[in-house]
Amino acid sequence: MKVFYLKKHYLLVLLVLTALGANAQTGSLVGKVLDETGLPLPGASVQIKSLSKNTLTNADGTYKIIGLSNGTVSLFISYVGYQPKQESVKINGSTVANFSLKPDDQSLNEVVVVGYGTQTRREVTGSISKVTGDKLTAIPAPSFEASLQGQAPGVQVTTGSGLAGSGSIIRIRGIGSISGGGDPLYVIDGIPITSDPFIGGNRGGMNQNPLATINANDIESVEVLKDAGAAGIYGSRGANGVILVTTKRGKLGRPTFNLSTKYGVSTYANKPKFVDGPEWLQLRQEAWANDGNTGLAPLPGGLTWAQAEQNNTDWWDLVTQTGRLNDQSASFSQGTEKIKSFVSANYSNNESFLKGNAYKRYGFRTNFDIKPTSYFTTSINVGYDRGTNKRVNAAWGGGLGEAMSTALPIYPAFNPDGSYYNNAANPLKNVDLLDWKTVTDRLIAGVMFELKPVKNLSIKAIANMDNMDVKENQYQPAILRNQSSGYANAWPVKVLNHTFTGTVNYDLEFSNKHKLSFLVGAENQESYRNLYKDGIYGDANGPFNKDTQSYEKALADQIKANSLNYVLGADRNTFASLFSRINYSYDNKYYLQVLARRDGSSKFGPNNKYGFFPAASASWYISQENFLSDNKVISNLKLRTSYGLVGSSNFPSGQYYSIFYQGKTYNGNGTVAPDNVENPGLKWEEGRNFDIGLDFGLFNNRISGEFSYYHKKTIGALLDGGISPSTGFLRGWVNVGEILNEGLELSLNTINIQSDNFKWITRLNISKNRNEVLSLGDFSADAVRGGTNDTRISIGYPLGVNYLVRYKGVDPADGLPIWLNKDGYETKTFSLDDRVNTGQVLPDYVGGLTNTFSYKGFELNTLFTFAIGGNLYDGSAKRQLGIVTDWNIRSDISDRWQKPGDIAKFPRLTMNTGTYPGLSSEWQYNSTMFLYDATFVRLREVTLAYNLPASFAHKLRLQTLKVFASGMNLLTFSKYPGGDPEVARDFENNQDRNMSPNVTYLTTPQQKSVSFGLSTSF
Repeated sequence: MKVFYLKKHYLLVLLVLTALGANAQTGSLVGKVLDETGLPLPGASVQIKSLSKNTLTNADGTYKIIGLSNGTVSLFISYVGYQPKQESVKINGSTVANFSLKPDDQSLNEVVVVGYGTQTRREVTGSISKVTGDKLTAIPAPSFEASLQGQAPGVQVTTGSGLAGSGSIIRIRGIGSISGGGDPLYVIDGIPITSDPFIGGNRGGMNQNPLATINANDIESVEVLKDAGAAGIYGSRGANGVILVTTKRGKLGRPTFNLSTKYGVSTYANKPKFVDGPEWLQLRQEAWANDGNTGLAPLPGGLTWAQAEQNNTDWWDLVTQTGRLNDQSASFSQGTEKIKSFVSANYSNNESFLKGNAYKRYGFRTNFDIKPTSYFTTSINVGYDRGTNKRVNAAWGGGLGEAMSTALPIYPAFNPDGSYYNNAANPLKNVDLLDWKTVTDRLIAGVMFELKPVKNLSIKAIANMDNMDVKENQYQPAILRNQSSGYANAWPVKVLNHTFTGTVNYDLEFSNKHKLSFLVGAENQESYRNLYKDGIYGDANGPFNKDTQSYEKALADQIKANSLNYVLGADRNTFASLFSRINYSYDNKYYLQVLARRDGSSKFGPNNKYGFFPAASASWYISQENFLSDNKVISNLKLRTSYGLVGSSNFPSGQYYSIFYQGKTYNGNGTVAPDNVENPGLKWEEGRNFDIGLDFGLFNNRISGEFSYYHKKTIGALLDGGISPSTGFLRGWVNVGEILNEGLELSLNTINIQSDNFKWITRLNISKNRNEVLSLGDFSADAVRGGTNDTRISIGYPLGVNYLVRYKGVDPADGLPIWLNKDGYETKTFSLDDRVNTGQVLPDYVGGLTNTFSYKGFELNTLFTFAIGGNLYDGSAKRQLGIVTDWNIRSDISDRWQKPGDIAKFPRLTMNTGTYPGLSSEWQYNSTMFLYDATFVRLREVTLAYNLPASFAHKLRLQTLKVFASGMNLLTFSKYPGGDPEVARDFENNQDRNMSPNVTYLTTPQQKSVSFGLSTSF
């Protein structure tokens, strides 16, 4: 009995202990994380650090942690832009705990990426604008940098065109170079990457865009460094500003999968209006009669009037289509104290509204952060993308440009037998038959080792690479050439870019008030290209990448003809740099930063090989002072200022020494000849930058923003201009001139309405920049011109002022144009000698206005971008208006002189330029007649999204589920009658790109699109 009793007692005790043990491990914690108004904060972190348990809130702010023992635990709750909170909670079975977070003052604890490190917003003394990754994926822009438009003050973004994969022109606080590159430096995860738009020239009227391969879905944030206090750490490459791109990384927490899918359609945002076939014939006959002729006017293309009257071809309609958008992205993220990982894959296909034009991209990214010990960390980043650009001719190259110029409505697209019409321009034939693809394989990878041997000391070694393999193949079949055989071209190029960096960082804290941080580093970067300078070309039966037999024959033929020009290490250049930065703070109110960089570049001669670029910046948190501590109006007030030197070496290598090339044969022998003017004194372009700004927050940050003034002066601007004819060369690189950029920036954020269920936030940024050429040294304005764009450089004017004959109007008596001569007197004789500096190449103001409306799970976001003031010069209007040639005619010619007494905008029609005294050719018709107001406002983005309730998502075993619809460029308000007012025509070189920002010539308009999608996580 005793044994039985003891056994029974033992079993009873065992059951009780088991139940207690089970109960101790089945506790849970659930609840919500809300903002100060009671709205949910999705993605907030809830951690129990002592148990290594953590989670993220769902779309409705709910969280859940299971497997807890009863007892008290300490929770840490955090969310970007809000003050973190640490609270103790007693667990007793299933426990509910809700938390409310307060916003940080001006998000002062927000982490901002700076050169070679990070700082909190509070510590930043320079001028930095941050754009989060979700802003970059809101619209299907052709490339990620286009999505920066309207998002940051002082950053002017002009989208290239509606061509798939086209690039953008970005100017940060103006243009500071004449012939050197004016684009910012792009740095991805610490890697200065290749972004040169002239890698492939502008074949077909389109500059290539190396940035199009980068997947915007992988980007966590973009920081724009604008002043010397921020960009100065990059020294010789910070003159045009720096765009830092940070990709996503694994986050502490359980494994999470994210999926995003988008589908959409696209068309053109704006279209110039042209006359149809009968109207074109009527206008030509009118011009013929105005010139004193009788009978029917002769027609181009060998057509008779009877044939022409049978045609009314809409070429625009034939070469355009409804584009298709398809974007898919998947990613995986997880993190522990030892290892964090982020893995993503993407696929996108943007078929533009141009037939035959598409940009397809796919790739993957893996980012790993490994911390095997408390003192050693390593990071491995690998991003691979392949971009396939299915190209079409544009602008002067053909295609849509031809539909706007020489493809007349009186021409048929096909002959009666169904073959293509060949007697005149036929862009449809070109679009249908031309096989043209550019495939870019890009690998951006890096590895970082960090050692922390003692407290507050960090030693890093970083090796990075950015390699591109560009294969461009073009094939013209025999029928397209009207020849017996087809013809192929190939332009392969490899771009190699390697960077090695070492840094040492030490943080020193004297007391609770004094803090010092030291950074020293060294960096070496080498980049070069391997390419066939003139390409590979020859007869073929298909593209060379498919017709290998023809490819090998073409190579052999070019070798035999001594015309195969392969360059190994073209444009090779090396940077060797030393840099340092010291940050000091006192009492969390006063901050000082001093930095310096010494760069050495192989682009300069021995005497000027090295440049020294120091900068200093400081900030004062006035709102932290006692006299403002209890102020009920001012929540935050920060004064910051900076001054420093930055530089630029953004020009081709090999310009300071003599370069020789293989010349023509002489007396049967080979020769060599000089290719440039030697200039051993060539030196760095130097920018002297001053900035002062005020960051503010009012009424508990219901109103916040910043106001800045900057003054940038470029000394020794790089110029590839005319030199003395005695040298035997027409051009040469020299340092000459001074350029000023001065401006104001304002960003304003307001919380207009904030209630339990509804929130309305407005964000406005607006910038004004004044650009002026202060000096050209001993050079005259004729030393450099803006290519074929009718711009030039003159002292006292912006860089690249329009140089035109002023048009006064039409003489009502005879319909002839009236001009103003150089002295401002009226004349009826046109003369290029009467050209003057006129117009305004840059707008007075640029900016963006964003409104975000939130109601329960719904969110509506609108972004208007705008440019106010300035002029647009339409180079194609010379032949589209007034003088009737073999070009299309725009509909605004209806406002023309037709009979004595008419008050009209355009003069009498003519087919003979001699009708207008002094005009020798329509190509010389360089006048303000075609200078337009460039002001426009565009509805850049409108997005309606709905976060489905967490309860519904959970039924589908999902963590979050969001559906959305987005529109891009849906509305444009402009007085410009020639199509799209936002222009960035094809450019020949950097000088052209700097001097002609307001010139359009048969430019493809922007894309307008509507897309639908959903995103989810589980």
